[in-house]
Parts: sequence; C-alpha cells; structure tokens
Amino acid sequence: MAADSVDKLKSEGWVQQFTASGPRLQEAIENYRMLGYEVKTIPIKELDWNGCTVCFEDENDNTVMIFTRKSRAKSR
Repeated sequence: MAADSVDKLKSEGWVQQFTASGPRLQEAIENYRMLGYEVKTIPIKELDWNGCTVCFEDENDNTVMIFTRKSRAKSR
C-alpha cells in the first residue's frame, strides 16, 4: 500500500493507531470493536515507510498497522 493510500484511508475517517501482532493484535481488535469502532488492519510490509523497513524484514513477521474509525452503524 502506497503512502497515498494511507492518506486516502485517513481522508475516509480512519485513524492510524499502532502496530501489533500475535495475541495482542486480536485483543486490540476486540477492544476497539467493543468501544464502537470499525477496525482495519494492513500488513506493515504493505505500507510505504520510505524504505525504512529493517524492523519488519523477517518473512514470518505478521505485524499489522491498526486503523480505526467510529462505527457508522452506531453513530446513526
């Protein structure tokens, strides 16, 4: 995903939260949903970090960036 795609997500109301993987990822997703947020996750390898990806070069790295926005269904 290119940087402009992240900008597109932000223009659609998505807020970039933090990176997570493993058990903490599912815990974060569940917590955000319980708080009334929609959750979108994007593999960190697909995001444009201006070439700085050394922390995520392991093929087995399943780290994702969590994006949230208030649920449209609940805000109506």
